[in-house]
Amino acid sequence: MLIILLLIVGVSFVTFTKQQYSADTRVFADIPDSLTSTIVVPGLIKTEFMDSPDGTETLTMERQEKGDKFRYSFFTSDTSKEAQQFIYTKELTLSYGQLSIPYNTWSPDNTYFFIKESTASQNNYYVFFASGENFSDYSQYLDIQRLFEEKIQGFTISDVTGWAAPTLLIINTQEQEGEQKVSFWFDVQTQSFTRLGTYFK
Repeated sequence: MLIILLLIVGVSFVTFTKQQYSADTRVFADIPDSLTSTIVVPGLIKTEFMDSPDGTETLTMERQEKGDKFRYSFFTSDTSKEAQQFIYTKELTLSYGQLSIPYNTWSPDNTYFFIKESTASQNNYYVFFASGENFSDYSQYLDIQRLFEEKIQGFTISDVTGWAAPTLLIINTQEQEGEQKVSFWFDVQTQSFTRLGTYFK
């Protein structure tokens, strides 16, 4: 009788041990990296201003860092900056280039302004209506670099220096196969270029 009792106790102990071991042997799987998300926290907004020559209008550029990119936003307003008109926004990686406001950005009558995009390969210049309206071809801005390449051969734009008249921008160029430097007028209304006899430094 004692032997039978010991056998029953032994079997029960082995069964309990197996159950306990089975309950404690669990497999934990790591969460794949693909299911995790990276949160990009926007940086502080840096602001630059350029007033018109008569001091009545202001062009504002806001630059905000977002990861490896910068978002540029442009607004126009009167100098009180109380009611801003949104004009344009663009994101660029720092390795590609940056946007800036040239010193002579405003046209003499405050109708237009232009901005500069600096890249490793070339500089681009964009003309906008200060009111935010589109041009006659429904484009938001005029791309001077693209228009120049379409209409003028043998020269490369080196700089856009400013305004000669309310609708005329001065374009400085360099001869592609030579050392000659030539200035052009760019007419914003007709989107045409006029070669000048004088080079504007």
